[in-house]
Amino acid sequence: MSTLKNIPSHTFLFLGIFVFVFIYPLMDVTTVFEFVGPLSYSIIISSILSIVGRSERKKSKALYYLVVLSILFIWLLYFIELPLIRYVSFVFNIIVFMMAFSRMIGQILASKEVTIKVVLEAINGYLLLGVMLTLTNVLLWQLNHDSFSNISSGMVDLTYFSFISITTIGYGDISPQTDIAKLVSVFFGLASQLYLTIIIALIIGKFLNNKNM
Repeated sequence: MSTLKNIPSHTFLFLGIFVFVFIYPLMDVTTVFEFVGPLSYSIIISSILSIVGRSERKKSKALYYLVVLSILFIWLLYFIELPLIRYVSFVFNIIVFMMAFSRMIGQILASKEVTIKVVLEAINGYLLLGVMLTLTNVLLWQLNHDSFSNISSGMVDLTYFSFISITTIGYGDISPQTDIAKLVSVFFGLASQLYLTIIIALIIGKFLNNKNM
């Protein structure tokens, strides 16, 4: 138990995002048991609660409720395959990740020292931008399969495209086709670069300030 207490809480969210990016997209291809997909995604969503400290739990009831609702819709979709439930589930998940992202930004701003926890918060924040773009792109693709070109394996291709987009690499093998898909890509591309610029400046500023003191 003492070993677990020494692990920064944001490690669990980092592992959850790792599963989302590298394991969850392959579930529909490799898994034998259909319930493994919703189970793994429920664990990923639950890992968001690890960023909430004990002193903040009373102020984070909305986040708790949204996480519970997200998990509820994930399992409801497992038993009842309806497009409406799928769309509502995606919307809830996007909102949950947006709240987690904003909370981590607040924690980085409030921190007085540059610790491992702050570095993990910064990394998780950047990765969450990719997660939110992935979910948004998947939702757009579910609504209109012509939103993107060269999509052969929905979740895998859109996860790949989303993270390539926020890194501004842009290989060009997959591209947005509709106006809203293009605008979403532009918005998240700008947001990711602004995030890197501002967060790196904040962390370096805090580090230099502490060093001078």
